[in-house]
This record gives sequence, C-alpha cells and structure tokens, in this order.
Amino acid sequence: MSDTLGPIVHDDPDPTRELPLVTDSDTFGVSMNDDIEPQEDVTTASMPIIASASAVVVDDADAGTRSIEAIALSPRHAKVALATLATGAFAMGANEASIVALSQSIASGLAVPIASIGLLVTVFALTVVMAATPLTLLASKVSKRVTLSVTLGVWTVGVIVAASSQSLIQLAGGRIISAAAHALFWAVVAPAAASLFAPHLRARTVTRVMVGSAAAGVVGTPLVTLTGTTFSWQAPYWGLAILGVLLTVALSLALPRETRRVGGHHTPHTRGDIPSRRMFVKVLAVAFTATVGMSVSWTYIVPFFTREAGISSAYIPLLFALGGVVAVATTLAVTPLLARNVVHAVRVGLAMLVGAWGLLALATPWSAIAAQVLQAAGWAALLAALLNWAMRHTPWRTDLGASMYTAAVNFGVAGGPVVGATIVATWGTRALPVASLAITMIAGAITTTVDADTLRRLRVPRRLRVAVQARFALRERRQAWARRTRPTALRPRGRAVAFTQGAAKARSALRHRKGRLRH
Repeated sequence: MSDTLGPIVHDDPDPTRELPLVTDSDTFGVSMNDDIEPQEDVTTASMPIIASASAVVVDDADAGTRSIEAIALSPRHAKVALATLATGAFAMGANEASIVALSQSIASGLAVPIASIGLLVTVFALTVVMAATPLTLLASKVSKRVTLSVTLGVWTVGVIVAASSQSLIQLAGGRIISAAAHALFWAVVAPAAASLFAPHLRARTVTRVMVGSAAAGVVGTPLVTLTGTTFSWQAPYWGLAILGVLLTVALSLALPRETRRVGGHHTPHTRGDIPSRRMFVKVLAVAFTATVGMSVSWTYIVPFFTREAGISSAYIPLLFALGGVVAVATTLAVTPLLARNVVHAVRVGLAMLVGAWGLLALATPWSAIAAQVLQAAGWAALLAALLNWAMRHTPWRTDLGASMYTAAVNFGVAGGPVVGATIVATWGTRALPVASLAITMIAGAITTTVDADTLRRLRVPRRLRVAVQARFALRERRQAWARRTRPTALRPRGRAVAFTQGAAKARSALRHRKGRLRH
C-alpha cells in the first residue's frame, strides 16, 4: 500500500467501529477539489432516509446481505418485487397525507370542528413513535416476506375502518391501526428491497423505493384531494383499501421465502464520523422546533387556502401537485451539497420556510401560491439536510441515532397540530402562518450557535474522513503486528530501542545475541 491516500484496504474485522477524530490537518495535504464527489458520500448514500413520518435505516446490518432464496430469484422477479414495494411506499405516503388534504371535507362530513381533525395528525404521529421500535424488534424474528405481507394486511384493515367511519372516534381508531402498520413498513422495507439485489446496488435499490414515496406527494395527495372533493371523503380511503388488498397478495407472492440461519454472527452498524452528544442534541432541537412550526400551519392548510387566501377548492389538488414536484426537484438538487455544506443547507431551508410563512400571512391567492412553492422547496431541503447532519454527529450506531431523530420529528408532528388547534380556536386560521414564522425563526436561531470548528470539520466529506480514519487504523494494526512478530533485540535498531527500555535489558539482549553468534 502506498503512502498516498489511494485505495484503502479495509481488512478490519470491525470496519464500522468508532475511530478517533481526524482534523483537516490530518488529510495529508489532500485538497477538497472536484475529485471528491459529494453525491457518493456515505452520509447521503447509506444514511437513514425520512419517508413520511418514519426513518428507514438504509445501512442496516442485514441490508447488504441476500439469502439463498433471494439469489435464486430471476432479475424479472426481483424487479417485480421491487416495484411492489415502491407501490406500497406510495400507498403509505398517500394515506398519511390524506388527513391534511381531506381535513375540511372530513370535518363537514362528520360535523366536527376543523381543529378536531388536526388532532388526528397528532394521534397518527404518536402512534408511529410508540409502535416503531417494539414492532421492529418483534418482527426481527420473522421473515421479511411474512412481515411485509402481514403489515400491509393490517394497514388495509385500518384504512377500511377509516373508510367506513361514521364518527370521529372510529376514524381515529382506523388511523391508529394504519399508523402502527405504517411504522413497521418503513422499518422493514429498505432492508427487504436491498436484499433483492447485489450489495453494491443497495443505494440505487432503496432510492427506487423512495420514488414511490415521492410519487405520493406528486400524484397521490392531489388524487386523494380531487377524489374526496368530487365524491366524498370516504372514497379515497376505499380506493386505498382496494390497493392495500392487492399489495398484500402481491407481496406474499413476489417476495422470496427466507430460511432463518442459526448461529449467524452480528454485523456492527455504521456510526457517526464526527460523534458529539452536544451537537446531536442541538440537531434534534432544530428538527423538533422546525417540525412544530411546519405542522402548526400545514395541518390546517386546506381551510386556510379556501377561507383566508380565497383559492377555490378545485385548485387545491393542483397546488399539492405543484408542491410535490418542487419538493422532488429540490431534494435532487440539494443532495450534492450536503457532503460539505450541511449546516448551510439547513439554514437555507429554514430561511425559505420563513419566507413561505411570511407570504402565506398576506392571505392573497398569488402569495399563497408562492408560499406553497417556497414551503415545498424549503421543507424538502431541510429534511434532507437535517437527517444528514444528525447522522454525522450521532454518538451511537446510526440505527439508534435514527430512531431518536425520528422520535424528535414525530413529536414535532404531534405537537404542531395541538398548538395549531389552540390558535384556530382562539384567533382563527389567519394567525397560523404568524405562529409558524415565529417558531421557525427560533429553529434558525439555534443553528447560529454552531461553532466555527464544527463547521470546519463538517466541510470534510464523510467519505474522505472515513478513508483517512481507515488508513490510521491500518497503520496502527501493522505497527502492533510488527511489535509482536519482530523482537527489537534482533534488529539493527534494537539496541537504541532497548536502551530506551532500560540499560540492563539492553545488555542482556546483546549478550544473548553474541552467544547465539558463537554457536
């Protein structure tokens, strides 16, 4: 191996263990030029991805392994299974956002205040927080095929309960059932998708699943809104229920059967490359505060558009579709910047949200449209940046850090509607953007407390930092091996080394060597 920073030989039995921090001066003069491709950075390619209200740990211990049954799948069969999983992601995202898109129709149909519908968002988010970890641990002993099939079946039951609801209590029950299945689906779908193809295709495979989630914002939410306003608010849920039945059957047939291996060894998880509990807590605070600010207004965005901004309900699906397209485009555009400028990306996202709430507070049709565009772009950039920022600072394995990050986001999703309901009951929907603007500015103020040293270290892409850490680890292992296998007394420099260890030991080593030469 050469002394330059070239190919790194990863022969460490624990290559994901936490290594000592490396500063910019330890990069051996390697400049941050265009040869380092940020889009291939580990932070953006194999970190957990927020999908709807949950996190998917892409770099899971089992995500890069395939069973014998999965290897035996034909390429066509594997692609069909991947398409089925992507369709499931689409259904999950459309169902989660449906309560916001149909809030006004549901309130009218059930004869309840609009603030009560907003509390259903809180119920959904809290269910995800409480159910994700225990259900994931319970499902770890069952094959992915069985887990996903049962999950989609339970999710379909929850959607059917919601579709047939005649009261707010029944609708809340249906949302709770579907939220529990939602949490387990996002915990299992990434490893299941990655196991269908070779390990080096892991990131590409999971990205294709996420296309289904993105399509929920571009196509699913507008379609749900259009169907709900044209027919009744139950109609979209019946459509999702039919899709759920088809997906349950399709997953049970498309996914390969798995044979549980006995005595399999545990593979360690990836860790943050700049671990810091203080900074990780700060990221969680920004995520929680920004999510609360977002949920305060977004939960009641449909009545705000129609009542305050004067936009016809017929144009609401088009607004949601516009926001979905902008969000997808922003996510693709901001990804290459996250390797070196993650904190700046967070600040830009928060600034765009501040501008969006300011425009929305004007309550005119054109300002509402502009606010929708800014909000979609800012929220997409903020989610991607916050997630990557959190995963670089997590002081534990990334699956634990991801669960804590998900809990912070979902607590924000749960708390925002409660705050929004209080504001609506006291001052009306017109005051919602002002509250969101103030809360988002608090999140922005937290980001200004990041010290210059942390910003400098974050500019080193994770890929480069991990490579340098691996080189140091390899050098330490070689030196330890040399000390064990090459006694210093038998080397020309042994006298000097032995002298540093004590004159008596040096004389003994020399006498021993002279005796060997005489014989």
